[in-house]
Amino acid sequence: MMQTIASTNPTDWIPSGTMPDPNDEVFFPLMPQRMVDAIAVHAVKRSFEPGDMLFAHGVRNAPFFVVESGRAVFFDRNRTAEPNTYFSQVFAGMFIGDTSMFTGEPTVAECRAFEPVEALELRHDQLREFVRTDSEASDLILRTLMARRAWLEGHGYGLVQLIGPPTCPNTLHLREFFDRNQIPFTWRNTAEDRDAAALVGEFGVCSDDYPVLTSPKGVYKNPPVRDIANCIGLLPELSTKPYDLVIVGAGPGGLATAVYGASEGLNTLLLDSVAPGGQAGTSSKIENYLGFTTGISGRELSRQAVLQARKFGATICNPVRVTEIECDKPFKTLTLDDGQRVTAKSVVLATGARYRRLTADGCERFDGTHVFYAAGHMEAMLCRSRPVIVVGGGNSAGQAAIFLSQHTSKVWVLIRRPSLSETMSQYLIDRIERTSNIELLCETEIKRLDGEEALEEAVLSCAGTPRTIPCAAVFAMIGAAPHTEWLQGCCGLDGRGFVPTGGDAMQHPEFATHWGDDARIPYHLETTRPGVFAVGDVRSGSVKRVATAVGEGAMAVTFAHAMIREIR
Repeated sequence: MMQTIASTNPTDWIPSGTMPDPNDEVFFPLMPQRMVDAIAVHAVKRSFEPGDMLFAHGVRNAPFFVVESGRAVFFDRNRTAEPNTYFSQVFAGMFIGDTSMFTGEPTVAECRAFEPVEALELRHDQLREFVRTDSEASDLILRTLMARRAWLEGHGYGLVQLIGPPTCPNTLHLREFFDRNQIPFTWRNTAEDRDAAALVGEFGVCSDDYPVLTSPKGVYKNPPVRDIANCIGLLPELSTKPYDLVIVGAGPGGLATAVYGASEGLNTLLLDSVAPGGQAGTSSKIENYLGFTTGISGRELSRQAVLQARKFGATICNPVRVTEIECDKPFKTLTLDDGQRVTAKSVVLATGARYRRLTADGCERFDGTHVFYAAGHMEAMLCRSRPVIVVGGGNSAGQAAIFLSQHTSKVWVLIRRPSLSETMSQYLIDRIERTSNIELLCETEIKRLDGEEALEEAVLSCAGTPRTIPCAAVFAMIGAAPHTEWLQGCCGLDGRGFVPTGGDAMQHPEFATHWGDDARIPYHLETTRPGVFAVGDVRSGSVKRVATAVGEGAMAVTFAHAMIREIR
């Protein structure tokens, strides 16, 4: 990567204009002496001279520091201008880092001593153990690390810099990937940012090379997601020994299984092909989830669950796809799309369901740039102050419509049914009716999408009558197609592709073949294969609610424990 390294002489360093207040107790709480003493038992005492580096930008498994004396400052090495500018600082009594120090993911910044620093150093695995065994420290440290990460994201400091035009599908795809994986990044729009356009010119980039990704490790032209995941450390090294529990899919059901499994001492691996959170992770606000009176976004729920799972020792690996499961032995063998194979004493299928694709004329041409299957902040900003369409009558569609109404001039909600009453929670129906710029069109579907370079209008069929309306984007949230194509031959599926469990599994025509000579009956969430369970939306007959998936995930751990005892 083309960048100018900052001077190591602190007299050359200057503070940024957007530095957080070091007296803010949310970002910079003083660690109680009791905790400092407890950390000191296991920590290494380190000394740094002015200009010395405590850790570099973009390194995995960076240590956690408690500053005993002196001052340390932070630089963003993705910024090519003013390399001597630091954006934050810590003093004696404070601790250093954001969530990457806890998770072992690459650091978002570089840290150097501004003046002589004495500090206690903990490895990230020691930090996890300390947090796991000390509830007061867990509250203080994790709350602070999460607040700092949110500040970094909000102020544009990030592990990587993404450069490209907003109309490029691959640019949008990578922006969504970073956003859903909660990786801080800076996006520079070449259509508006002349400096960004000049910068990529220095790299010899042509239009086919967009997007361009810069990181502390180098410059990447239109990189595949797997290369990015390796670059930023999302793919941990997997164990060659059997896991007690392997979970496929990191939606609410999979995350709950990981939290409960790891907290009960099971060696737990969670795999996902995209990002933690699943379909629920794209929800702008979940308002009927127990315990969150004002609601919680799917993004925040996912963030908390991921940290919680890691707190108890679960390994999370994405993006990686399971292509096959061999289920005919006591230990299951899972083959991954990168060629790795992992073994498991028990497997939980939590791959969920995806929205069905729109089939109207023109949809394919606008897919990824004007036709979306999620409604997050990024998508809302792409069509700000313009009219949009939401297709679907479920809770996800209702939440999307309400969220988009705050950013767009008009939201049309299209459903095939005569009303929303059979498919949407009443609190969402009431809110839609009270929102002046949302209009519900019943017995309506899209026939065609039109526009030159961008989407301009949609041709509808309203109870058989043609109608054309202007729109800048379409958000489709219709139906549910399970992610089970890869399960053919592993366990039984129902007529729609969902996974039957318990009593329903016993009625499946393949049950006798799959179950073998095991004399017991399947557990409630067990499939036609012993030791393979299904939770959440992928399960046949599931309720399709976040709370239900979470409950099933917790229940599956109890059954997995029983299976592991049988194997032993």
